[in-house]
Amino acid sequence: MARRLGVLAGLVLVWLIVLLPLKAVMMLAGGAGAFGYPDVYGSVWDGRIYGLRMAGMPVREIEMSADPLPLFVGRLAARWRVSDDSARGSGHVVLGRETIEIRDMSLLVSIDRLDLQTLPGLDRSQMIDIDVDSLSMRAGQCEAAQGRVRTAALERFAASYGFEGPSMLGILSCENGALVLSLDGAAADLEVTGTVRMTGQDYAWDMELRTGRPELAEVLALAGMTRNGDIWIYQGSERLAIE
Repeated sequence: MARRLGVLAGLVLVWLIVLLPLKAVMMLAGGAGAFGYPDVYGSVWDGRIYGLRMAGMPVREIEMSADPLPLFVGRLAARWRVSDDSARGSGHVVLGRETIEIRDMSLLVSIDRLDLQTLPGLDRSQMIDIDVDSLSMRAGQCEAAQGRVRTAALERFAASYGFEGPSMLGILSCENGALVLSLDGAAADLEVTGTVRMTGQDYAWDMELRTGRPELAEVLALAGMTRNGDIWIYQGSERLAIE
């Protein structure tokens, strides 16, 4: 009898978790004051967040579909989908007390949305294609990462000056607790190599551009790069925009 009552109580608890309003979960996480959203609808099983602010800009809609069972061991597992003109994609996330796991993520996002430093004249509406097979972080430290980042932004940038620019490819990995993006791209008139290191608080970049195009000298200097012949060095760091 006691065993049956225990099973029944467990089923009732699962059902209550399934019906838990997503708004209640968001309030526990900090509410509108922390995330800046105007509206939340549905349950953790099938909910939507409207206007969540990322890098200071609102996202039109984020769909969340949670798996209730991991909640029993203190973890939240959910599928998500982002719908916005400057950010769209989907993936799977698992949140624990000190861990974050991302799997099967595909995201197309504008340079402007990521609040990245860019070259003067670079079209910030250009998109970055991010594919993450897996990413594991613990206590803010990157443990394992596998994924790729692609963008044609420099091709468009170079074309505006009438020459050929590279299509960029980046590979994700972990190094000393930081998420590292190793970038590489080469074309007839411009070659780029470098790395971007990201932690939970900031990101830093160390880039090297090689070009013999004299018309780029003023633009690269205005971007804060230093010159050594045909090689331009671009280094710096920025705090991440959490809002």
